[in-house]
Amino acid sequence: MRKITLVFVLIDFCTIAYNQIIKGIIQDQSTKSPISFATVYFNGTFVGTHSDQNGYFELDISKNLSMPLIISALGYYSTTVSYLSSDKYYRIYLKPKIFELDEVVISAKGNAKIRRERKANIKFFREVFIGRTLNAQQCEITNGNDIVFKYSFIDETIKAYSIKPLLIENKALGYKISYYLEKFEFREIFFSLMSATER
Repeated sequence: MRKITLVFVLIDFCTIAYNQIIKGIIQDQSTKSPISFATVYFNGTFVGTHSDQNGYFELDISKNLSMPLIISALGYYSTTVSYLSSDKYYRIYLKPKIFELDEVVISAKGNAKIRRERKANIKFFREVFIGRTLNAQQCEITNGNDIVFKYSFIDETIKAYSIKPLLIENKALGYKISYYLEKFEFREIFFSLMSATER
């Protein structure tokens, strides 16, 4: 009789160990409305899922229990959840991205200068963000036009952001990734680079 009890206990323990499913809902921090098709994945892996049209998600954590969980969505700042437990129902709030746009003045004369500055900005961003190695030279940001640049002459800082995720293709290593660019800031060197290109 003891052997039968022990077998049932072991089966029950194995079922619990291998079926650790977390459940939750992803919502807008301001409006509390559900966020559809948010990405939920373990940091440093390709294991993940998406929230449904009601912001609901389920994910098996049994093989990645020690990994932090990243939650991201278009137009929102990403958040990280650590110490996962299948006993808890997760209610995750994402903060909306609010971008301040400077006043834009369009003139026929200034178009060429704006194009030159944007080209220099993208070239500089690519070198700093991706690098200058042989593999990096084979990388291409396929939606570079989605990047918005702001330059502050007060603290000599360039800032960049993108509402859409950046699509980066590495032709040398043969992969494509999407990257949520939430914050990019660079100081000093950019100012001297821009000064040199404008001369």
